Amino acid sequence: MYVIDASAYAPLIVSYGKALTQSLQKVKAMILDLTVYETCNAYWKLCIKLHSISKEDAKLACVTAKNIAQKIHTCALADLDIDRAIEIALKESITFYDAAYIALAQRLNAPLVSEDQDIVATAPKYDLKVIKLYDFTQKLRQFLSSSTGT
Repeated sequence: MYVIDASAYAPLIVSYGKALTQSLQKVKAMILDLTVYETCNAYWKLCIKLHSISKEDAKLACVTAKNIAQKIHTCALADLDIDRAIEIALKESITFYDAAYIALAQRLNAPLVSEDQDIVATAPKYDLKVIKLYDFTQKLRQFLSSSTGT
């Protein structure tokens, strides 16, 4: 199992779209319900603030992010150890968002897939392995190839 944060989830969707679904199911990926919000906010920013994607592409990416989330393991706020997440956030001076990913990965004893610098720096303090997006994509490559027919 892998916990994937928004800094990894958003670019995975842009790169692979719906083909990502089966691959994430096979590696037992898990996201927070928060991940979809963060991911869609990233697409909004790319469209409105950076003008690097169209409104249509932003909408499509958001719909895809939501659809994939409905087909993979998603941890709801109600299932998250809020006490642990806020404890980590306060101790490490990181956002609650980032601490929530760390708390989930710690509970599952799962590696965390992230490009977020605060997560990359903090997670190892909690005996968590952090996998960068490029390395995770290499792990997914066998599944991506079989699901896209390449």
